[in-house]
Amino acid sequence: MKKRNFLSKQILNTAALCLSDSLVLMVGLYLGNWIIFKIHGIPVSIHYALALIPVWCAGAVITRVAPAWGLGAVEEFRRTQLLLITVFALAGIAVFFSRGRMIPSRIVYLVSYLFSAVFIPLLRIPVKNAFHKAGMWGCPTVVYGTVRQLSGVIETFQKNPLLGYVPHGVFTDDFLPSRSLLGVPVLGGLTARGPALAVAVVPVAFAEGLSLSEGFDRILSGYRRVILIPDIKEDVFLWATPRTLGSLIGLEITSNLLNLSSRMVKRILDLALVLLAAPFWIPLLAATALLIWMTDRRNPFFLQQRIGRNNHLFRPVKFRTMSFNAETELQRTLADDVALKQEWDLNFKLRNDPRVTPLGKILRRTSLDELPQVLNVLMGQMSLVGPRPLPAYHHEQMAESARAPRSRVCPGITGLWQVSGRSESGTAGMEKWDTYYVRNWSIWLDMIILARTVSTVIKGKGAY
Repeated sequence: MKKRNFLSKQILNTAALCLSDSLVLMVGLYLGNWIIFKIHGIPVSIHYALALIPVWCAGAVITRVAPAWGLGAVEEFRRTQLLLITVFALAGIAVFFSRGRMIPSRIVYLVSYLFSAVFIPLLRIPVKNAFHKAGMWGCPTVVYGTVRQLSGVIETFQKNPLLGYVPHGVFTDDFLPSRSLLGVPVLGGLTARGPALAVAVVPVAFAEGLSLSEGFDRILSGYRRVILIPDIKEDVFLWATPRTLGSLIGLEITSNLLNLSSRMVKRILDLALVLLAAPFWIPLLAATALLIWMTDRRNPFFLQQRIGRNNHLFRPVKFRTMSFNAETELQRTLADDVALKQEWDLNFKLRNDPRVTPLGKILRRTSLDELPQVLNVLMGQMSLVGPRPLPAYHHEQMAESARAPRSRVCPGITGLWQVSGRSESGTAGMEKWDTYYVRNWSIWLDMIILARTVSTVIKGKGAY
C-alpha cells in the first residue's frame, strides 16, 4: 500500500471514530442540560461543555482508542472507559478553577458521563462494520512464518476483521503451488523485506537460527510496528503484559480473582447493579411467578442443589420451566429413546426436552428463567457474571483441569460460556470458556459479557 493511501485510511478511520464519539458526547451533554432545564428551568447551554470534545479526540489519538487498530474488544473498552473518566475529571478541575465563570452541574456531568460510557462503545460497532463492508477499515498487515504458523494468524485476523489487521501478504520459505494462502498472496521468503508502513506479525519461532536483533535490523526495521507472536497454541490468556527482565523478555500473567481487592470490587459491582436495577426486576419477577403459577397452580420456582465456590453446595433459585413430575418423565423418556439417552449423557441437556412446558420454552429462550438468581447474588452465593452453576452429576463429569478453577469463584447468572454459544457449545465449550474467564477476570471483561448477554438474549442464540 502506498504511503498516502495508508495515511488516508488511518486518518479516515480515526476521524470516523472521533466523529461518532463526539456525537455521543454532544447528545449526552444536551440530555444532561435538558434534564436541568426540566428541573430548574435553566436554559439549555452546552457552550463550555463542548470543550470536552477536542480533549476527547486528542486523548483518543494519544491512547490509540482511535483508530483502535489491534485492540481487542475488552482492551478497547477498558481504554475508552479510562479515557472518559480522565476527560470528565479534567472537566471537573476546569470548573473548579473557573471561579464562577463556568456554572458547574453535577447532574449534567453525571448524565453525560453515563450516557457516553454506554453509547460510545455501542456506536463504534456499526461504524466499524460499515467501514469494513466498504473495504475501508484497518491497516495493511504482512505475516512471516511457516504455513502452519501463517494459517493460524491469518484465520484469526479474517474471523475478527474489526481488530483492524488486514492481511495483505505473507512471507514464507514453504512451497505453496498457488503462491497464496487463504487468499493472501505470497510476497517472498522469510528473509525478504516487505512494503514500508505496514504492520508485520512475526512468530517468535521465526527467529530460530537467526538473531532476533539481526532479523529486526535487516528484515523488519522498515515496518511501522512489529508484533511478535509467542508459540502458544491455546486461547488461554487475555491479559499478558510484557516485562523486560535484564536480558530476558517475559510475559506477566495475573490471576486477578486471587486478589482480595479484586473480589471486593466484583462484589461491590454485583450489589450496585442488582440494587440499581431493582425497580425493573422486582415487578418482572413477581409477574412471571404469577403467570407460571396460573398455568398449573404449582410452585413457580425451582431449586436444585448446585456446586458453588469452594465446592460448597447451594440452591440457586430459578423459574420452573418443566412439568411438575419432570424427573420421572425424564427417566421414562431416556429409557424409551436411545438417541436421547446418548444426547443426555453427552451434554446433560436435550434440545427437544419433552419435560419443558410451552411457557417454559419462552422463559428459556429469553433466559427469564434465570432472573430469580438475583436473590442468590444478594446473598453472596452467586455473581452476576461467572461460571455456570452445575449439579453434582454434571460437575463430576468435567475434567479436573476445568473443575479446579471453577471452584475458586462464585458461579454466575451469565458468563462467557453463555455468550459464546450457550447450549450449542456443549460441555467442551463450558470447560473452555468458563476456565478462560476465571484466568482472565477483570471488571472490563464483566461489562463486556453483560453487554453481550443482552444481545444474546435478544437473539435467543444457543438457548434450549
